[in-house]
Amino acid sequence: MPSNTKLVFRVIFLIISSVFFKVNAQSILENEISVHADKKPLSNVLDLMEEKGSFRFAYYGKLAVKDSIVSIDADNTTIKGVLDQLLGAKYEFKESPGFVIVRYAPLELALVLEKNTVMSDGQQIVIGYIVDTQTNNRIQNVSVLEKNALVSTLTNKDGFFELRLKNAPQAIELTAVKENYKTVTMVFLSEIKIQMGDKKNKTDYIDGDFSEIERSGIGRFFISSKQKIQALNLGGFISKVPLQASLIPSISTRGMLNTQIVNNFSLNILGGYNAGVRGLEMAGLYNINRMNVDALQIAGIFNTVGGSVNGVQLAGIYNNVFGNLRGLQVSGIHNSVKGSQVGLQMGGIYNNVYKDSKGLQIAGIGNTVKGSQNGLQLSGIYNIGKDTVRGAQITGLFNYAKELHGVQFGLVNITDSPSGYSFGLLNFKKGGYKKISITSNEISDINLAVKTGDHKMYTILMAGRSDRTDEEKLFSFGIGLGKNIPLGKRFTFNPEFSTQYLYLGNWDIYNSLSKFDSSFSFQLCKGVAISAGPSLNFYWSEKQDKYGNANTSTFVQDRTKRYTIINNNNKDILGWIGWSFGLTLF
Repeated sequence: MPSNTKLVFRVIFLIISSVFFKVNAQSILENEISVHADKKPLSNVLDLMEEKGSFRFAYYGKLAVKDSIVSIDADNTTIKGVLDQLLGAKYEFKESPGFVIVRYAPLELALVLEKNTVMSDGQQIVIGYIVDTQTNNRIQNVSVLEKNALVSTLTNKDGFFELRLKNAPQAIELTAVKENYKTVTMVFLSEIKIQMGDKKNKTDYIDGDFSEIERSGIGRFFISSKQKIQALNLGGFISKVPLQASLIPSISTRGMLNTQIVNNFSLNILGGYNAGVRGLEMAGLYNINRMNVDALQIAGIFNTVGGSVNGVQLAGIYNNVFGNLRGLQVSGIHNSVKGSQVGLQMGGIYNNVYKDSKGLQIAGIGNTVKGSQNGLQLSGIYNIGKDTVRGAQITGLFNYAKELHGVQFGLVNITDSPSGYSFGLLNFKKGGYKKISITSNEISDINLAVKTGDHKMYTILMAGRSDRTDEEKLFSFGIGLGKNIPLGKRFTFNPEFSTQYLYLGNWDIYNSLSKFDSSFSFQLCKGVAISAGPSLNFYWSEKQDKYGNANTSTFVQDRTKRYTIINNNNKDILGWIGWSFGLTLF
């Protein structure tokens, strides 16, 4: 069969296939719908169309007129026809499975093909330029791509583009896209132009604004201006390929189109910038993803994802997710999630979640959750929950929860709510128990105690002293727990348990005192109460220090001999009934 005849058959086949496809695969925009509204916000009308048409709108850029008031009376009209009535000619409408994409495009461009050459090595070179149809001026920074070969470029300052296609398909489809311009597609076979206009594209669409990653410090430093323009022009339209490789973001097997490609496997020798990953991504230094990551991401220095992560992120220094995390983050220094986190964060220094957290945070220094926290925060220095904490905060120094419905363990614990339990040396709660008591008892002439927590349980930090000229000097310090039980308007009962170390002239001899106090308080006026009550005491002392020096102190024995109930000389254990009396302030 002559070559010209073959060419004619190919052309006829393409035309028939295109017609057959449009007839049998009716688009969302061609579905009929009835919409009636009288002076309603545009957003309400669009919501009604979503409900009736069983699809979602996605706004490619900002829909400036979404809050405007509109009226419409349409019966059995196509969705595109309704949108044309509502929005007019300044918008264009595309579709992806389940979505109708509304794009602000008041301007029009034209794609002019100048040359299409097939080289001896089979490579095809396509050259052309883009013009503004109103001004006839050539336009710079227009994205021109061949969707089937996944090759793209930007027009230069004179509006020219050049695409080099390897293994080019028989039907070449060129699409020109620029912000605020309507999209134009040209399909041609070999050197013969077949049609000019729209053709149903085979790409997917991801709804959302993923430009924040390009405005971040990392994005400004590592992502080139051409890649940012490409992403701005093409928005959420993506393609999927099995694999890609990059040396750096601008040197990639997919060229500048890597901003629109989701890979199953991505290998970045130094670093890479891709639309997303559904599988495995590895980099010697860094990975940057504009959209979502599913599965495993590994980098020597950092991973940054503009969308969400479902899976595992491992980095030597830093992981950052602009969306949500469902899975595991592990880094040597810092993990950050600007959305919500479900799973585990492990950071060498600190972890940060901007919204809600469900799971576990472990850090060498600190953890912060700005939303609600359900689970465990474990750190060396601090944990912060800026909203509700349901679970536990455990740290070596400081815990804070705006509203606590769990437990805190730390030296200092603070919460703005009366609920939950706090265990530490100092515990501060809204409406809680905050007292300072000055007392005297049978062995300490003066004692100072700071009591913080709540009425159901508070902690005690205490110190005492006795300094008389006719006997040994005593210095004591210890900790304890207590409970405040109201017995009336002014009376309270305060059972307390404490353990103290007694210094009696030699730090190398251990003297331990355990006390059960049963004091009653009477409020004299606001902020001042007197307290008194009996106590049960158990004292143990070493017979000698580690150097063999005998313990000759008889201070405790002399002070308590009238109250002694247990005296075991063999084990140096004493027990007695004591007393306390003093003032409680605040």
